[in-house]
This record gives sequence, structure tokens and C-alpha cells, in this order.
Amino acid sequence: MRRVVFFCVLLFLISSGCVTEEKPTIEKRTDVNLTSAHGSDKEVNWMGHWLSEYGRETLVQEVFQDFELMNPDIDLNLKYPQQIMGLRSKQETAKYIARMITTGNIEWDVVWMDDGIYQFTAEELGDPGWGEKYLVNFEDVEGFKKTQKSFIIDDPVYRKQTSGIIVGPYIEGYYYVIYYNKDVAEKMGIEVKQYNMTFDDLLGYVREVEEYNHGHNTDIAAFYESENWITTEILFQNLFKSELGDFSEVKEETGSEEKNAALLKTLQAFEELGKYDPLIDAHKNNTWYQTRRLVLDDECLFYVNGIWMYSHWMGIDQEKTAKMVPARLPVFQETDYYLGGYIPTWAVMKDAPNREEGIRLLMFWSTPLVAEKWVRYAKAPTGMVGHVSTSDSADDPFEQFQAAITEKYGGNVHYSANAGYIFGEENRLLQDDLNKKIIRLLDGEMTAEQAYEEIMGLVEWRVNMWGDNDEYVE
Repeated sequence: MRRVVFFCVLLFLISSGCVTEEKPTIEKRTDVNLTSAHGSDKEVNWMGHWLSEYGRETLVQEVFQDFELMNPDIDLNLKYPQQIMGLRSKQETAKYIARMITTGNIEWDVVWMDDGIYQFTAEELGDPGWGEKYLVNFEDVEGFKKTQKSFIIDDPVYRKQTSGIIVGPYIEGYYYVIYYNKDVAEKMGIEVKQYNMTFDDLLGYVREVEEYNHGHNTDIAAFYESENWITTEILFQNLFKSELGDFSEVKEETGSEEKNAALLKTLQAFEELGKYDPLIDAHKNNTWYQTRRLVLDDECLFYVNGIWMYSHWMGIDQEKTAKMVPARLPVFQETDYYLGGYIPTWAVMKDAPNREEGIRLLMFWSTPLVAEKWVRYAKAPTGMVGHVSTSDSADDPFEQFQAAITEKYGGNVHYSANAGYIFGEENRLLQDDLNKKIIRLLDGEMTAEQAYEEIMGLVEWRVNMWGDNDEYVE
């Protein structure tokens, strides 16, 4: 009888979105069995996300337990990429998904999927529109549209992340950030601007890092970087978009003379940064997930990434996380838009053995109660309807940053996971080529003019090979 009463109360809370305003205690739960807890008709293989990411992992565990309780006919087999592939990597996840598709062996009903993984999978398959063939389009799922905020459904930019379809709930909202280690900054005597940093400011900080190292026989890097997630690309994209000054042009996947000029200016800026040996020495060997703590260990001053780093670092060392300060990305000129957005987290494979049950799981994620928990636990916005709070701690720098960016830019946020934002939709797959040139510029291995000529040569080649209608030309 007590279990029936609990079930009814839980059902009421989830369906109505009623939540307590009391600040939750967020701690990693150790009482969760992440494999089948009882006999059932179906078992959904679910590729998880956010392992060891503080409140985000707690949310996954809570959804796991609550879903199984409310769906006794379904068991969940939850495994994380680290358990499936041996590491957490968007590229390896994309390769795994591509192998499932090419072999026809769909082992995982629900897969980890965001705009980055979608792009990597497109590169693996050589097919930018692969999702329409192999993933469930949630726009076709009854009741889904009303679970997402109106701009997710109405603004085509979100469909463009995944080539014209919506692959699942937009759980995660984010802003990109240039973090700085305040202990390192204080030791070097550098006063970093948190909200009004220009490129010239950043160049000055990088120069001061090199001067400090020469004067103190130290080897502290200006930037952390890794070989499998090129995050200085985020800095590049923000500078490029700030030069355009027009939010509609920023979002449009078409090339233009104005964009070509902005590209050259941004390449020249990176060439300037490269004169001061800014990257951490081991960047070509750093695997991101295993080395994302190096900035906590005072090995570099800056790290460019998303607001999700709060959850990563809190899961590693809460005390050291306190010395990380989020700052607004530097710009060439002030704009009324910012680098960020909303992304899906999971997708259901169209040919999955338990496709319908996988859809039920992602619809369970799309509830007001889960939306509220996400905002509280992750200290990040969400694209789902139903959350009522935005902040739990007024003196938390991460909360303060989120509030300030939201107030200043509102819904004018955008990020591109592919190179279409510079070169046009037909050149989306040039992102990897661009990333390689970004690193070579920062390593001082090429000039901006060389990088520009090489990348524009690839653009011209793709136009000649594919024509205007994406039809291959012999």
C-alpha cells in the first residue's frame, strides 16, 4: 500500500511540474543499481552521459530510478561511454554509432547525441543528413513539441544542428566561457577583465604569461588544449562572429565576402597569439577527459569551454573549483549576441530493437520536474518547459555569470558545431581542417595568409566537386 501511495504522489509531481523551492542537496548517489532491477517485457540499452559530473550524474541516476518505478514493463540497462568504449570521447562515440549503422547491429537503443557528435558521425559516414535516415525525429512524437520551449520548435537554427530534424529533448542550455585560474592570475600580477575583455586585452594577458615564464623560469601555459577536443576553436568562432556584428548573418550558413574578411582577420589574430607560445606543451598528447583538471592544478591561466565545466570540476575537486572564474569571451567589437545555445543530449536509433521504449524514456526526461532539477543541479539553462528557478546562490560566481549573460543577451545566443557558419552549408565538413590550422597558427607553424589560402582552396574544391545542389560532379 505504501508503494502505491508513493507511486501516485510521484506521478502527480512529474505530470504537474510542482516542485519544492527548497534548495536541494546534490551529492553522488551510491545506492543505484544501473542494470535491470526486475523481470520485464523489454530492456532498453541506454548510452548514458555525465558520469562523475556532480549534480548532472545525480540527475541521470534519479531519472533512471524514477523511470523504472513508473514503467514496470521496462528495464533500463544504463552504461556510460567509458564503460562501453573505454573512454569518454565524442569522436569515439561517433565512430561507434557509425559502425552500428554500417553493420546494421544496433546494440544501443538510446545513444549519446549532441550537435558535436552528430557532426562527427556525419564525417564518419560522409553524409551530413544521416540523422533523417537513422534517428527518430521527435517532431513526429505525439506531445513532444509542447514539452520544449517555443524557440526550440520555432527557430530553424536548432534543427540545423542535426540537419533538419529534432533528435530529442533539448535538456542542456549553455554558454561558452573563457575561464581563468585566479590563483595563477594573482601570482603573475595579471588582472583579467571578467565581462568586457577585448582581443587586445587577451593578447596582452598572453604576452604577460610568456614574460612571467621567462623571468621566473616557469612553464605555465596561457591556454589548456587537448588533441581530441580543440576548444580554442570556440575562441576563434566568437572572435569571428563578433567581427560580423549582425546576429542574423552570424546564424546563416552561407558564405560571403564579409565572412571571408572576418575569417582572415581572425586567422591573423591567432597568428599574433602564436608568437607567444600560448598552448600547454602536452596539448598534442592530452586526452581531454583525462587532462581536463590541469587548469585546476595551476598548469595554465586560461581554459575555453562551456559552463558545464562547473559540473566536471566539482566532480574532481570542489576546493580547487573555487579558484576558477568564468569570464565573457573576448571580442573584436561589442555585439548584442553571444556564443552559446541549446543542445539535445540523447537520440533514439530509428532501427533500434526497443525504439518505442527508448522514445518513452526521452519523453520522461521532457517533464517539468526534470527541467527544474536540471536548472538547480547543473546551474545551467534548459530548452525544456517547466523550470521555475534560475539561481540558488547569489554569491556563487557561476550563478552570477549565468545571470549576467542571460540578462545581457537573452535569447540571442548561437554556436555552430561545423564550418557552415563561415563557408556555407555545403562546406560543413571543413571544421576539422579549420581546427588543424587553428592549432598550427597557435604553435607558430604557419602564417594567417597561408592558412587562409589553404582553407579557401578546400572551399573552392568542394564547390567544384559537388556543384550548387550537393550533387557530385565527375
